[in-house]
Amino acid sequence: MSVYQNSNQFAQTSMLGSPDLAFNFNTKSVQIDPASVATVLQVGQAVKLVAGASPTIRVDQAASADKIFGVIVAQLKKNVYVKGDTVEIACKGNVIYLESAAAISRGAVVENVPTGPTVQTKASGAALGFALDQASGAGQLIRVEIDPTAA
Repeated sequence: MSVYQNSNQFAQTSMLGSPDLAFNFNTKSVQIDPASVATVLQVGQAVKLVAGASPTIRVDQAASADKIFGVIVAQLKKNVYVKGDTVEIACKGNVIYLESAAAISRGAVVENVPTGPTVQTKASGAALGFALDQASGAGQLIRVEIDPTAA
């Protein structure tokens, strides 16, 4: 299990956007689209690919119906990003801690809540992945395996 310790913490604990498991093989460095309409993007926020000619992979905040490319991973120096910033994202197969927006059953397919960054049991939005933990209500950190092809 991966845990972070911030400078003002006295014990290690899981935190939003921190990766879990020993090896998250599908983590990518990407750039937030300089033309993004989003003011800020946060750790744990789902992102989508952006079309265009660029030497870097560009992403933007994903709406509920957008196909998810990944989720912004926690960094110790910064947890809020603006357009043009470079961020690391967890993509398909990686496991990351995300915050629940409501009760979620273990094994449920979850979707992104764009106003979050939180996740909820999939209703009408695009799939984000599978809940590996159970949440009894909102505001709990659960492990989610990123899999935009989940049904």
